[in-house]
Amino acid sequence: MLVPIVVYHICTYVRAAHRSDPVVPPFDADRVTQDAPQRTRATTHTPLLGAEPMDVRIRPVTALAEFRACVDLQAEVWGPEYTDSVPASLLQIATYVGGVVMGAFADDELIGFLFGLTGIDGAEIVHWSHLLGVRDSARNLGVGRLLKEAQRDVLAARGVQRMSWTFDPLVSKNAHLNLNRLGARVVAYVPDMYGTTTSPLHYGIATDRLIVSVDTNAVAPSHETVDATPHRLPVLTPEMHDGDVAVDTAAPPAALWIEIPGDIRQVIEQAPSAAAEWRSIVRAHFQWALPLGYEVKGLQRDSVTSRSFYLLQKREVA
Repeated sequence: MLVPIVVYHICTYVRAAHRSDPVVPPFDADRVTQDAPQRTRATTHTPLLGAEPMDVRIRPVTALAEFRACVDLQAEVWGPEYTDSVPASLLQIATYVGGVVMGAFADDELIGFLFGLTGIDGAEIVHWSHLLGVRDSARNLGVGRLLKEAQRDVLAARGVQRMSWTFDPLVSKNAHLNLNRLGARVVAYVPDMYGTTTSPLHYGIATDRLIVSVDTNAVAPSHETVDATPHRLPVLTPEMHDGDVAVDTAAPPAALWIEIPGDIRQVIEQAPSAAAEWRSIVRAHFQWALPLGYEVKGLQRDSVTSRSFYLLQKREVA
């Protein structure tokens, strides 16, 4: 099967990304079709003045040297002492049984990759997206989003309808990407999912994670849940500010905010102990809200106060 290569023209932010045909590496399984409906998506961002354009190719990783480059990139992103890296042999073998390894290449250099496994949940074929890493020099270019969308197209073309993954609820940039841009739905909050790790990306604190899921055939949101001055809601927060309204836990409101740090890395650099406090408090807030039927609708960021909030709404009962 010929595998098309998708080319994106990138400046400091993604200039344009047009995809009319899904990238489909070979994979056959019962209950899976290769003729799922195709979708076209386009994203346009305004490049900064003076930025040099860069062509980024999103395609399946196929050669052994490329799988090894994915291992090297894991060490660069998660740190050389990180012990949970996925080896090249497993990355390669996984693609023979429904796994997906997609790479982002600029001038034949791997600048980002993702890895996911396909499996069975009951009678349903599902996909778990396990890793996504982007070289530091290519961060904030939209590469992660392009990789995720390409992965989504691959799975939709195969007939795999559900894709899931995790992210750190304290990282506002990841929350914005996953909820506002990719349209992921929060299905669970898991405390310390991976245990304490040696990766500097995990800040030496508990690895709490939100599990999210997307329908691969659904269209990503056309708008972003970002307001310069969002309408104030009752808020669960470590510290009340002027104008904040506390949540009445005895009479839960129809909608509320859960505050997270605007930049958790900055918190780590300035006061490492505060990060553990944020972790504990945000965990308690989610563990209170989700069992009551609240759904996470997106991330709202107030540009005036530089505060970030998850927007939660009570699930409607039929």
